[in-house]
Amino acid sequence: MAFRAVFIRPSNRTGSAYLSKWGFLPAPLGLLALAGEIKRIKDSQVKIIDMEAESISLDDAIKMAVEYKPDLVGITLHATAAHNNAGYIARGIKKLKPDTVLVAGGHHATFLPEELINAGFDISVLGEGDETIYDIANSIIDGTGFDGINGIVYKSDSGIKRTKPRKLISDLDTLPLPPLELLDPSKYTFKVFGREDRVMCLETSRGCPYGCDFCSVTPTWGNTWRNKSNERIVQEMERARDAGYNWIFFTDDIFIVEPNVKHRNELFDMILEKRLNTSWIVQMRVDVTSRHPDLIEKAAKAGMSISFLGVESGSPEILKKMHKGEFTPQSVSAVRVLSTNGIVVIVGMMVGAPYERYKDLRTTVKFSRELARAGADALQFSIYTPLPGTRIFDEALDSKSLFTLDWDRYDVLTPVMKTRVGPVLDQIVQFYASYSFYIYKFMRGKLLGLQLSGKKKKLIDTGTKFIMEMMPDYLKSIAGFPRHLLETYDMYWKAKSNGFIGREGHEDISENSNKIIYDLGKKKNVYYMIKR
Repeated sequence: MAFRAVFIRPSNRTGSAYLSKWGFLPAPLGLLALAGEIKRIKDSQVKIIDMEAESISLDDAIKMAVEYKPDLVGITLHATAAHNNAGYIARGIKKLKPDTVLVAGGHHATFLPEELINAGFDISVLGEGDETIYDIANSIIDGTGFDGINGIVYKSDSGIKRTKPRKLISDLDTLPLPPLELLDPSKYTFKVFGREDRVMCLETSRGCPYGCDFCSVTPTWGNTWRNKSNERIVQEMERARDAGYNWIFFTDDIFIVEPNVKHRNELFDMILEKRLNTSWIVQMRVDVTSRHPDLIEKAAKAGMSISFLGVESGSPEILKKMHKGEFTPQSVSAVRVLSTNGIVVIVGMMVGAPYERYKDLRTTVKFSRELARAGADALQFSIYTPLPGTRIFDEALDSKSLFTLDWDRYDVLTPVMKTRVGPVLDQIVQFYASYSFYIYKFMRGKLLGLQLSGKKKKLIDTGTKFIMEMMPDYLKSIAGFPRHLLETYDMYWKAKSNGFIGREGHEDISENSNKIIYDLGKKKNVYYMIKR
């Protein structure tokens, strides 16, 4: 009988801000990668259930999964805020089909594996799950048990067990091509820039060699940056284009790193030579961007249309404490380099670090205006959040700074910890900074009569029209802000009266959150594994 697997992307209870505000929902590359591994098994069958794309309820997701009669169900926790929904789905499937093996993956499952087991899963995958899911599937088929599979935590008759760490996948070109036929391209939209636009996620690399204190990416991918060959990247881009996707979101946490500048230059030449004619979105560091304007110019010609820059703060002192390794003048320069090449610039900033003072908040808001003048088009203002697996999560437990472990609130938009200025003020500043940026940008453009040109003008004009159509929804969001603020106020003051959350009573969480999850062998701190 054929082996059957279902992979699910659960929704968050707080919803997706990208989808609700911009109509942006890229295809779930992680699930496609896992499906590709399962399809290596002869006569296997795979189904993907994307709750966000299909707008289905939790109970409907359970029903759809069970009706497929799967041997394995994998649920990705692409965000910590998906924890509660993922657990609900797992328990629902197990109740209706007890013999199904339930597997959790993603960064949350990596650093809180026992939480996921206790929530209803049989296995929690640690780190990258490509080879792991293949091994799990074959163990189910052969009935050999899971003890010999490296890189997992699983439920056994004698309790919860952790196996040996798994080695990093050194050659990403060996991974199966994503089975794009499992998805309907019409579900993966980018409405802010075009009603008919379709977005596929692809990766050209994995990992990050930097050590920002708030980021879980670095430990999740093993503190190492690894890349695919240019030939493999172009092959995947061609397949995405032929499948009906005109946008590609490169999910690389850093698209260009210094040791790979020459390799990227060759990639852009190859894309131009093949005339792929796709637009793509990337995430960049400001230091690399500002140092290589010629490379950015070529990237723009090859299709780079939107770039996300993680600026984080306008305060040099805060950037230093975050271990960001960047400086504010580089941020201004990077924005200018991108904007002058017709690339839409989205800036990521945050407030709410526990060491942040009120004057730092003001500096960051003021700096966002400077970035607007330099050419930044959009701003994502988030709340500094101690996600499991990060240094700041461990520090928050040590200092008893958390006022909730309700994972629904760990959406990087909602305060969960006490800070120097207070979480309520942080939330007010985040709200004010987000909306006032666009008012400032709009008014300045009108007063000075600023005009865009070329591809960027078309994108911004389309985006402006979409935003005006969505204005009633934005106004509802604004009207609901006082309620969210009161929730933060109530939770904070209850914790202040009853005690904040520390390690005591949460030893399993603190123990798993800072474990090394990969076998790095004799090579320690290999920050780059460049494939030519």
